[in-house]
Amino acid sequence: MTYGELEPKIVFSYFKQLSDIPRGSGNERAAAEFVRDTAISLGHEAEIDGANNVFVRAKATAGYEDHAPVMLQGHLDMVCEANRGTVHDFLKDPIELVLTGDELRANGTTLGADDGVATAVILSILAQPEIPHPALECLFTTEEETGLTGMRSFDASKAKSRRLINLDSAGEGEATVSCAGGVRSHIHFIADRAPLDAADVLTVEVSGLAGGHSGEDINLGRKNAIVTLVRILYAASKASPFRLVSFAGGNRDNAIPRECAATVAVSDPAAFRAAAEREIAGITAECTPEDAGFHVTFGKAKAKDALTPASTVSFLSLLSNLPNGVHGMSRSVPGLVETSSNLAVVREAEDGYEIVVSSRSSVESMLDWMQNRVECAAMPAGAAVEHVSRYPGWDYLEGSPMQTLYLETWRECFGTDARVIGIHAGLECGLLKGKLPDMDMISIGPDIKNLHSPDEVLNVKSLARMYTLVCAMLKKA
Repeated sequence: MTYGELEPKIVFSYFKQLSDIPRGSGNERAAAEFVRDTAISLGHEAEIDGANNVFVRAKATAGYEDHAPVMLQGHLDMVCEANRGTVHDFLKDPIELVLTGDELRANGTTLGADDGVATAVILSILAQPEIPHPALECLFTTEEETGLTGMRSFDASKAKSRRLINLDSAGEGEATVSCAGGVRSHIHFIADRAPLDAADVLTVEVSGLAGGHSGEDINLGRKNAIVTLVRILYAASKASPFRLVSFAGGNRDNAIPRECAATVAVSDPAAFRAAAEREIAGITAECTPEDAGFHVTFGKAKAKDALTPASTVSFLSLLSNLPNGVHGMSRSVPGLVETSSNLAVVREAEDGYEIVVSSRSSVESMLDWMQNRVECAAMPAGAAVEHVSRYPGWDYLEGSPMQTLYLETWRECFGTDARVIGIHAGLECGLLKGKLPDMDMISIGPDIKNLHSPDEVLNVKSLARMYTLVCAMLKKA
């Protein structure tokens, strides 16, 4: 791709350098070393902690020595999703960037603009001493996408700043000022298997769904591939009983599953297929335009054993009863989801299946209830449940100084009015607020669509404007 026509070029140069470094959650060490070494080479203090977080200190520019410091913050890791048929090793291969007009995407994989834009913008500011700013503390965290692990480990006593610009939002002209809390529920189902007698073995695969972010996109009506396949299998079971051979769907805790596959041993394959096709027709009619690529593929397979009939029913009932989708809307912010859950992952384990449900809510008592609902669904199936990585939400504080700085600077830069919003997604701001209760914070970002999916796309002009905005805010700070 060519950066020569884009301004400011330095932001896109850093984004390209970061994109060349594999940095899926839990694999951020090389990216952390790149950021640390770059910051040191630019004359700043930088260190990596035990969680691979990078903390950079930059001195105030001339005339700003008496101004209160500001923290700039984002996360190093990215969600690693690839389209079926795309050959990409996220542990070794760079992200292949594709620029079409004003849209930047990756070739068959997630782009990593969430949250590579933060690193690119912050490094660009650190690289240009002519940009006026107070003393800066720049925090690059790890494993944000899989449980906010880096921020949990960050030693907040290092921070002198009490003003924060988080760069992990995705919507130009909007500053996020509150977010939902969340929790992941891991369910372990022990499967009883037995040898197969004579039976036809079929594969059923759901694909082509849009997926998306399990918080920000949960209210868009997009189909969940796991839920969809369970619907199809249950409808088909009424025409022809079957035993489940295998089942797997979803890849990431915070992504709506786009694909799911099962292998089943059926007594009457023709009746099974006909009933399944009727259910598929109904599902197709329900699909939103984003899910227009939905399709189901049938095939043949071989198997020596399968779940017993009772274990098959128990497993499918468990998946059917687990909460998924929107469960409540905010009573104070019109159009904002309050509580939701996402049946995110089903994968085989040595003695059965591991299932992951990701729940979110801006109300702590509702998050408790979502955990209890998962437990209620698991009990009849004899499945064990563990709730992990729970994190708090971030409460809205009307009219804070950082909100005012953002709104005024936006108007001065672009001549229009911006707004402040709450989102139904987790941000590290909630955890940092718990460590530093007097931190005044906002979260901003450029236009990024279809996060956590291979359809992720970044508007490059929007990113350039975001960079301009942050520089202008620092000048006024």
